[in-house]
Parts: sequence; structure tokens; C-alpha cells
Amino acid sequence: MKLFRESRRMMRPILAVSLFCGVVTGLSGSEIYRYPPMISNEMNASAYDWNALNTKWVNMRALAMLAVDAAHFYQDDKSRDHVGDMSHYDRFDIRGLRLGFGGTINFETPWVYLVTGSINSVQQDYDSSTTDPFTLLDCELGIPMWGKYGRMQIGKMKEPISMERSMGLVFEQVMERPMHLDALLPSRNIGITFSDLVWNERIHWRAGYFNDWLDEDDLDYEESNRQYIGRITTVAYADPDKERLLHLGASYRYEDIQEGKIRYDVGPEFYFSTSWLDTGEFAAKSSNTVNLELSYLDGPLWLASEYTVTAVDSSTHGDPTFWGYHVAINYFVTGEHRGYNYRRGVVRRITPSLNFNEGGWGALELSARYSYFDLDDGDIEGGKMDIASFGFVWHPRKAHQFHVQWSHAHCDGGGGEGVDPTMSSRTDILQFRWVLVID
Repeated sequence: MKLFRESRRMMRPILAVSLFCGVVTGLSGSEIYRYPPMISNEMNASAYDWNALNTKWVNMRALAMLAVDAAHFYQDDKSRDHVGDMSHYDRFDIRGLRLGFGGTINFETPWVYLVTGSINSVQQDYDSSTTDPFTLLDCELGIPMWGKYGRMQIGKMKEPISMERSMGLVFEQVMERPMHLDALLPSRNIGITFSDLVWNERIHWRAGYFNDWLDEDDLDYEESNRQYIGRITTVAYADPDKERLLHLGASYRYEDIQEGKIRYDVGPEFYFSTSWLDTGEFAAKSSNTVNLELSYLDGPLWLASEYTVTAVDSSTHGDPTFWGYHVAINYFVTGEHRGYNYRRGVVRRITPSLNFNEGGWGALELSARYSYFDLDDGDIEGGKMDIASFGFVWHPRKAHQFHVQWSHAHCDGGGGEGVDPTMSSRTDILQFRWVLVID
């Protein structure tokens, strides 16, 4: 069994490379075939095609994302005593370097595939527990099943829960996701889902089963946690002429905790930081999570909010319930508006009306968000925190983003390493980011 686990771990990058080579080898022929429309609907890909190879049978698009961050923490003595000295993070870091490819296999009704990974060796604080130079993020295949939109997806992918979690880094309203989503909802998992778009293409649903035992070197399938997840969204109101749309969504996630213990922790919405809130590992049998989401688009305005609550079956710790929410507002002073992806139930990425290199300003966006998270319940004292963030985002072209953001974090208690659970403090964070996307 140990030999099997080790060979399984070593085969992951080999399989990824083999799949890449197999796709490239199949790209032959003199005719050029454009992508079916579904690739932009399922992957939110850009309209340009210079990074693509097209054949009659297989289409492939190269994908890449580079994000470079810088930050400065403003701390008084109380903040340093509470959460530690954060001056270590006053520097430039590579937030992410991701490479991959996606496209279609052109059957009569095309299949869609996506493979992406993260280069860990160039990141100074990507994940201290990761020794592999490459982490496979996505490896999924979308197969048509019934009707116009019925689809099965299988592989490693994002779980179907929360709009913020379903979107990528370049879609977010501020620089990082709200802390309650990062702590309570894992990003990716291995499983199978089924989805459809119904009721005059106004309601989208997706549901599936997950078990990440292939990513767990020390656990077999029967020993790994199992998740049953479903999400349903609806366009409750839409006026295309006035560029108005109201999105409502609800998700449910049940986790059968076969490993016998669970942990929730998160930092101050800064990617490289240590955890300020932390429950520590505690015994649990299962958890039930409900997520509610709302987004309203009105021309250059985007209002969004999500509420997440997780109830944990842990009789030895008082069956704790953890919860959080956020409210965000974005506004384009240059007048652009975001589109909406009906097939996935998410807001689309912005395209500037006139690029900076074409004589315009690009897109200029103001952002603000308030988030709150509570990890105190039962006899678990993970802490509480609220964060107010204000920022400015410049999109000179669709492929580029420049962020400047100020955040004010109020932390009460907490269970992170080096965090004094009896204290309360306030910390200001100034952050910068440059993003380059090729998709």
C-alpha cells in the first residue's frame, strides 16, 4: 500500500505532462477551426485567439496568469503583541504563477477540457508544506449529457458553491476573497458533477460528489472526507437595454468527516499572512454548510454579498456553528459594465471600452468591501474579525490589472500561531498588485 501511495504521488505530474503532449501531438492539419461558443461560456475565456491552436478534431488555448504583490502593515504595539510583527511581509512576492491549457474535443457536441497548475518554486510563501515544484490545480473534462446544456464534469475542479469561489482571481471585487469563504469553503476538489441551464436559461444548477483521496498521500478512499455539494442560481430580473441584472443563489455542502477531525483558519485577507483566526484541529463527525449569494449589476455598478454558515457535528465541543458575510460595491468611473455568464451563474470579467494603448484610459474601477467572520462557538475559540477594504483597480487592457488597496482589520481574540486569544487589536494594510492574464 505504501508503494502504491508513493507511485500515485509521482504519477501526478507525469500524467499532466502526458496529457499536454497528447493534445499537442494531435494538433495537426492545415485547416483552422475556431472554438465553439461554449468555451467562452464555460471557461470565461477571452475573445482573442492568438494563443490558440486549432484543428478539426481538437482545439487548445494556452493559459497563464502571473500576479505580483507588495504590502505594508501599519501596526502599533498592541497589534504586534496580538498577532505578531508583520514587517516580514513588507516586500514584493509572486502571488501566483499558473500555467495550463484548455479547449475543446470536437465531437458533434464538443467536449471541454481544462488543465492548469501552479509553479511553486518561484513563490516565496506559497505553501510551506508543499515540497513539489508543481501543484496540479485543475484537471477536468466536461461531457455533454442531455439537452442543450446538460453536462457532466469529472476530475479536479472548483466545488460548485459560492459565486466568489466559482470565479477566478481576476474576477474578484477586491484583491482577495472574503475570509469566511476562504476558511469555510475549500477551493478545489476531486469529484464528479452534473449541471444544466433551465427555465428559459434563467436558472442554473450544479450538483456533485467529491473525495480528494488522490491528493492525500497518507489516506485511502475510504479514509478520506466525502463531500456532497449543490448550487442553484437564478436571474431574478434582467433588463439588457438598461444593463441591469439581479442574480440570486443558494448552495449546500455536506461533509462526511471520515478523518475524524476538522480545522478552520484564515488570515486578514492577505494571501501570505499567517492565520489570525484558527480553531485548531478538533474532533468532528460531519459538517453542514449553507451559502447564500446576491449580485446586482446596473451599468457600471456592481453590488454583491454572500452569507456563509457552517454547523459542525462535534458533541465533544458543543456542536459549534461558524458564520460570516461580506458586502461589496464596485463602480467603473469610465462607464464600463460587467457581463453575466448564464451558463455558470457568475459575473464576467471586464473588458475596457478603449484600451490605454489605443488612446483611452482603459477601465478605472473603485472598490469597497466589508467582511465579518466569527469562529467562536461552543468551546471553540477561534476568534472574530471584521475587515473594511477600499481600493482602486486600473485595467489598461483586459489582460492587465493594477490594484491599490487599503484595508483596516479589527481582530478580536483568535487562535493562530503566536496570536494571543485574550487580546483585541486593529491593523492597517496597504497592498499593491499587478496581474497579467493570458487566456
